[in-house]
Amino acid sequence: MTSLTSLVYMSVAVDDLTDDQLVAMLREARLRNHALGVSGLLLAKGGRFMQVLEGPVWSVEDRFAAIERDPRHTGVKSLSRESISTRRFDGWAMAFGSPTGDELRDEPGFSPFLSDRSGLPAEVAGTPADWLLRWFRGRDLRDLPEERITLGRHAA
Repeated sequence: MTSLTSLVYMSVAVDDLTDDQLVAMLREARLRNHALGVSGLLLAKGGRFMQVLEGPVWSVEDRFAAIERDPRHTGVKSLSRESISTRRFDGWAMAFGSPTGDELRDEPGFSPFLSDRSGLPAEVAGTPADWLLRWFRGRDLRDLPEERITLGRHAA
């Protein structure tokens, strides 16, 4: 049996991204991550990203290393790493802070988590990922100074 891991990180977007750019990112991530056996959830809001990556340890670590090198964002911080026995995010999803247009909601992999207060999968309840994702959803992140981001006991 393959050992699975869950990693949560946050970063700051270098540029404001349009909905079209976010959809392109979602499509690219779904294809690449499926091929690598990585599942998860990517949130984009207020010029910041928070992402949960889960899958085989080698695959998640490889994806995270590539993300750290990605010029589209800066300030990549690992917030939580934990071993998991089963995947909590089946497939791949992305949520945008304030999507415009109904076509986004119909995009395969779009998650309404940020826009309509949807819940997370039951398996996530009580985990560091649960706390971090809800923290991200509940904050106005656009002008939040980096030093104000404190994650207490949930930090990696």
